[in-house]
Amino acid sequence: MLTAIRQVWPAAHHESAIRLARLESGLSPTARGCAGACLGLFQIHYTAHRRLMATMGIHSPDQLLDPIVNSTVAYRLFRQSGWRPWGGQP
Repeated sequence: MLTAIRQVWPAAHHESAIRLARLESGLSPTARGCAGACLGLFQIHYTAHRRLMATMGIHSPDQLLDPIVNSTVAYRLFRQSGWRPWGGQP
């Protein structure tokens, strides 16, 4: 999982991204939270971010169980809104 995060996120954010994924999912790519609505390493809320993900070619919640896909969506959310989607900096 660390490799997936490091592959997607820039080096300046590696430690914070890893810390966030550890807090959100325990670094489990198959983690499910929010009654099943939040998925993967970064616990991406599929319904809340469905439009954004559609522009990225993601059309199924199960795609978020891929650590590279999940890390990519998380980084895109971070670029748009900073740490706010997760409630603040990890």
